[in-house]
Amino acid sequence: MGTSYQTVLAVGGLTPLRDALREARWEAYVVPVAEQRWAVLPRETDGYADVHTLAGFLSLRSRRPAASFDVFDSDVMSASVFVAGEAVHDYVSDRSVVDVFFDDDGTEYLAGFDGTRYAVDETPPGGPGGADPEAFAPLGVGPVDRAQLGAALRGDVPLDGAPRLFAQQQHRAIVVALNLDPTPLGRAFRHVDRGDFATGLHVPA
Repeated sequence: MGTSYQTVLAVGGLTPLRDALREARWEAYVVPVAEQRWAVLPRETDGYADVHTLAGFLSLRSRRPAASFDVFDSDVMSASVFVAGEAVHDYVSDRSVVDVFFDDDGTEYLAGFDGTRYAVDETPPGGPGGADPEAFAPLGVGPVDRAQLGAALRGDVPLDGAPRLFAQQQHRAIVVALNLDPTPLGRAFRHVDRGDFATGLHVPA
């Protein structure tokens, strides 16, 4: 059983972020990861948090960028960058990871974690999609090393000699390249105890 979680990276002041979560009636933990950068850990419903919708809402209210992160079973991570409520960039760590679905007519098809559909006899492309460091760099602080960030997005960051990165390890490498604290962004709401993050804020629904 791999690791799965959904989190949001938000930019801006804490007060408007808290107010936006209250407006949306979205229970979450908010933890600082750098100056004016926040990990938002929303409560899951049936084991999943719709961080795509939440990140869009937070970016709309704050008029600052936000990003959603969705790690699935240690196999794949998808992310979207939002500006003023609109998704401006989508990323997936491995396009070859697909699942089987059926349309309204009962026809079977494959879909990747970036939403791309494939026929069941197609072979999806491998490797990442949207691995553009320029799209993610504004979310970081200080001078962001684009080469390091690009390597993390491509998944070619060496880690203890491992032949590949698990999705949560790749997510951590991306966040580190943005000069942010990676620990809160890699934690699901359901796995947080009140004492885990001394500087964190619990926003009730």
